[in-house]
Amino acid sequence: MSKDLIAMMTGNNEEDVVVDYDIRLPDAVAEHLRRSEELRATSAEAQAAAAAEIRSAARQLHEQGVALRYVGKVLGVSHQRAHQLVS
Repeated sequence: MSKDLIAMMTGNNEEDVVVDYDIRLPDAVAEHLRRSEELRATSAEAQAAAAAEIRSAARQLHEQGVALRYVGKVLGVSHQRAHQLVS
């Protein structure tokens, strides 16, 4: 929208117009975005840790002789998923 208006007002071709936007956020908004990224990173770390813990639980149960079907039931997943966790 900006490019076509500038082209029309200056008589240039729209392809020749380059618009560079410099967006400056209020400090409070920038802080919310920074905190959001921090929380997302923390969440990703927690999810990875949780996945490692469920794999460990599945392996320990299976190593103790619990059938994959029951490993799945205990963990709340299918026996196929239990097999994936153990592998």
